[in-house]
Amino acid sequence: MPNFRASRRGAVVAATAAGLLVAASLPAHAASVQVAPTSGVNPAGQAVTVRGSGFDPVRNNKFGVYVVFGPRRPDWTSNSNAYLAANWVHPGGSGGGQARMSPSGGFSVTLSVKAKYTDGDGRKVDCLATQCYVITMAAHGVPDRSQDTFTPIRFKGSGTGSGPGSATGPGGTANSAGSGQGRAASGSGPGAQGVPGASATGGPSGTASPSATPDGASLAGASPAGAFEQTASGGRAASPWPFWAATAAAAAAALIARTVLRRRSARSGRRRDLGHSP
Repeated sequence: MPNFRASRRGAVVAATAAGLLVAASLPAHAASVQVAPTSGVNPAGQAVTVRGSGFDPVRNNKFGVYVVFGPRRPDWTSNSNAYLAANWVHPGGSGGGQARMSPSGGFSVTLSVKAKYTDGDGRKVDCLATQCYVITMAAHGVPDRSQDTFTPIRFKGSGTGSGPGSATGPGGTANSAGSGQGRAASGSGPGAQGVPGASATGGPSGTASPSATPDGASLAGASPAGAFEQTASGGRAASPWPFWAATAAAAAAALIARTVLRRRSARSGRRRDLGHSP
């Protein structure tokens, strides 16, 4: 019996340790945004407020995220010219197209949106005919999709819906009329607000150009799309292998514990049978 109890305690400890390992490997942040208003927006132009929470301020070399407005085209992660308005949110943000991300991963920015504009590539964008979003995405082209959100913006005359919108999770989509999430990015076009450190010229059709990265590296003279290029020090999204390794370890520990318990139970049963035999 003492050996059986010791083995049982060991199995429980192993299973508990494996469970803690899995818990430690789970992501601590879950990015989400709330946008207001998301419906009945004035097609001629209106400011919308974007409040984010659960973003990771130290992820991706502290590059933060872009918060942008525009359509979700196939090249939405790499073509900053597609967006009407943009803001760069990161821990060192301090105005001029930048906003500060708090240590807890929260932020608040305002984007000026309207239903129709000409983007930086000269294309006509009609958000009454094509769904446009407030989008968030990892800044500087870092391929980390955990920072993606998409919040549909509905203008008067383009559909129905009411109230502020919200959504959570990578690549989040609308969960009700007038709600959803979007990716942040740098942008240009009519009324472009620019990325952190950006400046707009040429009046309503000005084009924003990023001037610096969060760590101070100059991007002077770069095109708006330059902010989307992968930077040498930006780093890529963390590999998921630790999570799967921890999951496998937990499963193995549970299997071992179960096997040990079965064997000990079988041995104890045989001993009892021998003890009762004549």
